[in-house]
Amino acid sequence: MRHNITAKLKLQTTLEQHQLLRQIQCTYCDRRYAFEYGSISSADFGFCLVGDTLIYSTHQVSGKSDGVRKRRLDDLYAMTQTPHGRSRLKLLRLRCLDETTGTFVAGKVKQIICSGVKPVFIVKLADGKTITTTKTHRYLTRDGWMTLEDAVGGLEITANGTVVYGKSDVELMVNGRPIYQDEAWLREQYLAKGLSQETIAELAGVSPHTIRAWIRKHHLQKPLGSWTVGKIPWNKGLRYRSRPKSAAEREATRQRMRGAGNHRWRGGISSQAITIRRCVNALRPSVYARDSYCCRLCGKRGGRLSIHHVLPVWARPELVCDPDNMVTLCRSCHLKVNQHEEDYIEVFGRTSGELGDKPRPMQRAPRLVPRPVRIVTIAYAGEQMTYDIVMEGPHHNFVANGFVTHNSQLSQRYVSGRMLRFVERPEYTGDEQLHAQFLERIERASNEYTALSTRLLEMHQAGAKILRAEERTDLRKKVQQSARSVLPNETEAPIAVTGNARAWRHFIEMRASAHAEIEIRELAVRVFLCLYLTDPILFGDYTLEQLPDGTYTAKTEFEKV
Repeated sequence: MRHNITAKLKLQTTLEQHQLLRQIQCTYCDRRYAFEYGSISSADFGFCLVGDTLIYSTHQVSGKSDGVRKRRLDDLYAMTQTPHGRSRLKLLRLRCLDETTGTFVAGKVKQIICSGVKPVFIVKLADGKTITTTKTHRYLTRDGWMTLEDAVGGLEITANGTVVYGKSDVELMVNGRPIYQDEAWLREQYLAKGLSQETIAELAGVSPHTIRAWIRKHHLQKPLGSWTVGKIPWNKGLRYRSRPKSAAEREATRQRMRGAGNHRWRGGISSQAITIRRCVNALRPSVYARDSYCCRLCGKRGGRLSIHHVLPVWARPELVCDPDNMVTLCRSCHLKVNQHEEDYIEVFGRTSGELGDKPRPMQRAPRLVPRPVRIVTIAYAGEQMTYDIVMEGPHHNFVANGFVTHNSQLSQRYVSGRMLRFVERPEYTGDEQLHAQFLERIERASNEYTALSTRLLEMHQAGAKILRAEERTDLRKKVQQSARSVLPNETEAPIAVTGNARAWRHFIEMRASAHAEIEIRELAVRVFLCLYLTDPILFGDYTLEQLPDGTYTAKTEFEKV
């Protein structure tokens, strides 16, 4: 009904109002205001990425993951527009960084936000990774979370479209490498803590042979003989003769070294993988012939075929060599069925009840840590539609195009003094004395904040041992949380707000009124302009009027619709 009423209205926009709209549209990007009517709205304000950004995610079903996927950010936002999509979004687990341990984990999505059209830049790293982002989006650097603009020491666009920035050797943290490849971590575990290679392998989720190879690659080997201190060699006291042995002596040695007499004896049990391969290879020709050399899933004949156990080996190990438990699959179908065997049991003529109660064994995956990569180029990409993600705690970040990025949340507890921003009241901007006092006040607050943070950090670290990276991060957060008490009310604190069209119209009528306080009125006018750009039918009945003090108010004949 309201659509019918507003559709008949004709928006009377003067040339001055149109120019004002374009001016404020450009200004709100710099002032970091962006709104959208509907179920999700954002005032966050610059932490934005373009729609084709790939987000690393995993889909959880019944407590199991179907593997890591890369989903477009605008596709994730589209999921928020339908009930089915929102229900699926709750199952997503995005890759994010646990700053307490320094490794990547899975986190839940709270909101996907459309932040409107904004100026964006293409950032390219030395390893080829690229991301298109606003200059105020925050990234993880060696010095903590920083906006792109602050990280590169300022970001400006020249008249011919060239991007100029201050620093050329800036490094951003990107999607992790396995933790065992990190030299600092290996050094700490192997040399500082003195852990065995087997223990380190358990921590990293890999084999001892992998740890041994990377210790050698990073030149972290202990001094020759140091690992034998306090240990008795297995061959201590044995004597050897160097003369050539006769055939009888060699045979006697072979007999003596068989079975439990061999120092490498482990009980005489072959690994399960070797046992499976032996029987499967023996039965492979007959199983292929029984299935007419066709894939039992897609029907493809010939090509690269493989054997699949219908009831998985981990559930029914006694059926490993049973031909009735084997089917022929092509390579692509075999890759699709792997890790999802339970979903295809009935397809191959068996029942789920035959699985038994044995749980699926947990698969070890290497723990990942972020790594720094240098920025090569930054180019201006014009104005594009942008989006962002709000993550649920405790990890407020996610991986986008391989970059470790912060989500739409700003708290002085997580932000260093270099990231502080302040909002100046409109009355101060027009008066030289008030403006100077404002600058003096925020400069004094920034200095006090920095001094308090430094002193508190020194107090906490006094007499303490060398802290690990995660301990330093946690300490820095606690220090900033204590020091923020000196910050003034003008300190920027972005928030995310939601509202439907009726709620936004009520906000505009109340806060864009000439009787409203000047600062909230300025915000309400900006909200109206952004909403009008989004949907001129629902918000086209408003007109802007300039007041004697130079500010604007938005009015409509159709109040409380």
